[in-house]
Amino acid sequence: MLGLLALIAALFVAGFAGSLIRRNEADQRTANALAQAKEALIGYAANYPDEHPGRVFGYLPCPDRDGGTGEGTADTACGGEDVTVIGRLPWRTLELPPLRDGDGECLWYAVSGNFKNNPSTDLMNWDTNGLIIIMAPNGSNFVAGGSGSTAIPTRRAAAVIFAPGAILTGQDRSLAAIDPPTTCGGNYKAANYLDTDATSAINNASAASATKNALSKFIAAFNSNRTAAAANLFDDRLIVITADDIFLRRAQLRSDFLPYLNDPNPPQSKPRTGGMLRRAAECLVGYSQENGSPINPQDRRLPWAAPIVLSNTGTVYGTATNYADSALRYSGRLPFRVSASASATGNSTVQGAGGQLLREPPCPDQYWDTTTDAFWGNWKEQVFYAVARAYAPDSPSPTPADACTQRECITVDGVSGFAAVVILAGIKQAGQSRNIDVNPAYTSADKSNAANYLEGVNATAILQSNPSLEAPRQFSKVAGNDTVMCISASPASGLLYVDPTCSTPASTCTSNANSLAAYKSGNTNNCKLGTKSLLAACQNLAAMISSNNCSCKKSANDFISKKCLDGFADPKCQGAYTSLAAC
Repeated sequence: MLGLLALIAALFVAGFAGSLIRRNEADQRTANALAQAKEALIGYAANYPDEHPGRVFGYLPCPDRDGGTGEGTADTACGGEDVTVIGRLPWRTLELPPLRDGDGECLWYAVSGNFKNNPSTDLMNWDTNGLIIIMAPNGSNFVAGGSGSTAIPTRRAAAVIFAPGAILTGQDRSLAAIDPPTTCGGNYKAANYLDTDATSAINNASAASATKNALSKFIAAFNSNRTAAAANLFDDRLIVITADDIFLRRAQLRSDFLPYLNDPNPPQSKPRTGGMLRRAAECLVGYSQENGSPINPQDRRLPWAAPIVLSNTGTVYGTATNYADSALRYSGRLPFRVSASASATGNSTVQGAGGQLLREPPCPDQYWDTTTDAFWGNWKEQVFYAVARAYAPDSPSPTPADACTQRECITVDGVSGFAAVVILAGIKQAGQSRNIDVNPAYTSADKSNAANYLEGVNATAILQSNPSLEAPRQFSKVAGNDTVMCISASPASGLLYVDPTCSTPASTCTSNANSLAAYKSGNTNNCKLGTKSLLAACQNLAAMISSNNCSCKKSANDFISKKCLDGFADPKCQGAYTSLAAC
């Protein structure tokens, strides 16, 4: 009898242990599948511009909602703008196998309306908050986001991936009649896979709202034998993707992430160089060259700034046309439309295009291409601009050679005489908040506070609305993590040019350039040493011009090229000399 009882007990323990091992193995398969899908989605978003030229980092694919584009392939478009959607994980689009959970079911996926790639949102950048809240198993605390007094919008999810688990009572996972998912099996009705938590009444299958910017709530409630309600049937498992996963943990590790925004190199360089900020500065310089009717080459005036506090309609900080210049505004955000400035300066090129600055013309193609336009469109809230009173639309025309002695010019790190600065805010610092409103639309009052973007003297100077010759605005390239780029005037010609260093007075560029140009005697280039060599002094001058990022650095390199060392008959060589003389 004792032996029989021991045998029964042993069989019971062995069966229980085997069942537990199998369940643990299934749970591990689920965890592995969820983790693999998460990494693939993060990689997709962090590498988005590589596969989608002219777009920015951060976008996630639509789910596969009906098999219409092929099983496992993301829908081309899904739902309305800023509307969260749910469907099957687009494993084929992500170049994955059909990932399955421990119960053999393929994964499901919900993407926040402002992280999906089509239709896309108005501001896709590292300050974009997701629209998805994930609740904890008790149904009241949260894993991501939260609501009411416990809301932390910056922690809301950009996406969530579901492992649906085994079929539950009331669910039908028979094969769909139209575009059936023959690899994964079953159908595309979320309620047949995702469950309702009885304790909280949260339904993972229908939490996504069809309303623009509405928050969607899902629950990570483990499974039915761990929840409090006796009638609860729930076996979903899920994993969350946040904006920080995409931007901080992956995209910012790319060597070309920040250069898309702040690369200081001239945009004409090949391969593609010159970040959005440099290109925007070039557009401002281009504007100054189109003033007057007919064009007056001596009129160097730049446009007024757009307000820091936007109060227009629509998504406010997300709508490009809301970034319009304002008369007598010397500091603010970089303007998209400059109608008031164009009227004052007679800039007919801009007036003829509805006052739009960031277009061609006045921005040549090499400055304002589709990629630049996409980064400006999604990061525009983070670009600030200040114009010196000496170069503002209400300054004298033609612009006097000694403009900075008559009206205020801008100072950067102790160097004075700049016509303007453009500034790109870095990632938010401790104490800064750029959208902590419960309202997920781009209307947050946080965005109207320059101190939430800029630091130190930059945050102070950008608010100075009435600068004077006696009290010029003081900016700095080393205040916080702001990127500051200057616009200078050449002492020789008066022409404006972009000076990314903001640290080398224009006279240094002029002096070096004139010294190099002086090696031309008629059609002879005296930089040539012997038959093939280059005079060291000329090489050093060209190197200094390049290191100071002078406007004529390309011309300096052309001047000492093999073609130009042999003489100046070629128009390119003559142009190099002319440019050096005017640098």
